[in-house]
Parts: sequence; structure tokens; C-alpha cells
Amino acid sequence: MAEFSYYSGIPSFYIMIGIAMIAILIFLLGMYLNMQKWGGGSASHFLKIFLKSINHEKLGHHKRQSLISTILLDILVQRRILRRSPFRWVMHMLIFIGWIGMFVLSMVFAVFEVLHEIGIGHFELVDIRNSLDFGNEVLGYMLLIGLLIAIVRRLAITDVVKRTQMFDWVLVLGTLIITITGFMAEGFRPDAIAGAWTFLPGDVALAETFALFHVAISLLFCIAYIPYSKYMHMLAAPMVILVNGGGE
Repeated sequence: MAEFSYYSGIPSFYIMIGIAMIAILIFLLGMYLNMQKWGGGSASHFLKIFLKSINHEKLGHHKRQSLISTILLDILVQRRILRRSPFRWVMHMLIFIGWIGMFVLSMVFAVFEVLHEIGIGHFELVDIRNSLDFGNEVLGYMLLIGLLIAIVRRLAITDVVKRTQMFDWVLVLGTLIITITGFMAEGFRPDAIAGAWTFLPGDVALAETFALFHVAISLLFCIAYIPYSKYMHMLAAPMVILVNGGGE
């Protein structure tokens, strides 16, 4: 793997995987503790009730919509937000699609990294990375635009200003910092494909520094920390929608 430069500031693929696994384990421990709390001291009891609830055909005396419809319309498309405020829905979808899309592309590249490391397949990681650059660029700008809209709403719309709490600002600004440092790490790469951020001079040291910060904050802030903070609502809200059967 020595011939491939990750610009992650982390000297070894195995160290990178190790850090990611630690973040995931911290996240899973937090999820287990939350489920234990919700289940009255038993995580398995919570899971049993949760799975039974989402598979139940009726909610009270009313027939509930299918699980697939709930996932597609209420969690992925977020139709209730669309009906309440189309503009807010656009903001949510830009952030949601941008973030999830880049996560998926990162996982795709991670698979190629693992295959390359264990000697399966014959491909150049640089070519794989470059083939994903355009998609990452588009998704990154979707996320950036969505975050900027969120900031403007919290500064300019009176009702939103009143409802905004400190943890909302930390979430939005934290995600904005992660997004911008990712763009800067890409822009400083000497081999970066031409784009809006390539006005930055090619500098390996700066690329590694920004990428290390980007990776570390992403793993800690966006994975490990979530179950222990108020940001757990990002995961709890879809679970509540599933239990309630979605709908209007």
C-alpha cells in the first residue's frame, strides 16, 4: 500500500482501520446502553418490543402502512417535512443525501482498500479514488449548501431563532467544519482532480494535516459521540416513526 498516498495523516492502513473500529465499538456500546435504558434495564427486551411493534399490522384500531412505505416515504423521503415546509424539506434533503451519499462512497472505497490489502483483484486504488471524486464533489456541495441554508435559517427566521438550542449550533457548525476541512484536504492534494478547491496550492503536508483533522473529527463527532449526546435524536426519531407506523 506504500505506493498509494491516503493524505489521511495516518501512517498505516491498519492504524486507520483500528481507529475506525474503536470509534464504531464506542458507538455500539453507547447504542447498547441506550437500548438498555429504553428497555428498563434490558437491551434484548427493548429489541424484542421494538421489532414486534414495527412488524405489527395495526396501530391501535387503525391498519398501519407497510414497513417499506414507512422507510421510503417517512424516513428517506421525509414527506411530513415536505408537507409542512417545502423549503425546509429541500434543506433537509440536501444535508441527508449529501451526508449519506458520501458515507456510501466512503464504504465503497473502503471495500476496495481491504480487497487490495489482502490481495484480491487487480486494480489501482488511485484510479478507484479518482473515479469517485466527482460523486464526492457533488455530494459534498449538496451537504455544504444544505448546511449554509440551515445556518441562515437559524440567524434570519425569528421562529427558528427562538427554537434553536446550543446543541443545534454545535451539530450544524461541527458538520460544516468537517465538510470544509474535507474540501481543503482534497484541494491541497498535489494530484487532485481539477475542481473549485484546486485553487489551493498542492502541498502534501497541508493535505495530510487537514485530512487527519477531517478523519479524526468525523470518526469522533459523527460516530463515537452520537449515542452519548443529544444528537441521538437523529437515530431515535426514525425509530419512533417506525414504531408509530409512519403515515401523515
